[in-house]
Amino acid sequence: MNFNCIFSSCNFKQNNIEEKEFLKHLQDVHELEIKEISKTENMSVKAVEMITISNSTVFINSN
Repeated sequence: MNFNCIFSSCNFKQNNIEEKEFLKHLQDVHELEIKEISKTENMSVKAVEMITISNSTVFINSN
């Protein structure tokens, strides 16, 4: 999959990686931001991670 991290302070952009690799990026680099969103929005950390992964996924038209 292709990912472009949605956090404005981050320039992570990677093509052809597994979702688990991007999840590792989120956990390593954005742990505090994800925890803050979790607390603010009253959501689990896993839910915030899933939404962030979904919003960071880039679909490239192969036609």
